[in-house]
Amino acid sequence: MKRLSDMLEEPKTSGVYLLEESPSVEHLKKLAGERGLPFFHLEGRDIRDKDKFLKQVALALRFPEYFGNNWDAFTDCLADMSWHDTDGFVILYDHFDSLAEHSPRDFEMALDIFKESSKFWHNKGKALFVLLQGKSRQAGEIPGIHL
Repeated sequence: MKRLSDMLEEPKTSGVYLLEESPSVEHLKKLAGERGLPFFHLEGRDIRDKDKFLKQVALALRFPEYFGNNWDAFTDCLADMSWHDTDGFVILYDHFDSLAEHSPRDFEMALDIFKESSKFWHNKGKALFVLLQGKSRQAGEIPGIHL
């Protein structure tokens, strides 16, 4: 199994991963910071539908005010991120299981966008790591990662 601390060094390992442990937000923020990567925390405990997800992700990732609050705007903003001058990004989606269980289709759409965005950034030589923390049957095909 791969180790996050090693992977953060390489943009080519960008992707969406399920955290096998439950580290603190502070610990993950420190790991990202040590590699010069901005860290964003998306707290998903109260996210149960698309609208709430889009509002919370816009706040967590500090999207511009013109964010359109729809899947296309989410894709566009995630592929831009020009308001953050960096070589990559780390996003912790904590308690992802709330959306996955209450609105599986919305969770799958968000997951697909995160996956496509990580490929997009990889092709630009930058890293996008989306770390999922929580429990859900829908996480079965997401590769696990240790610290």
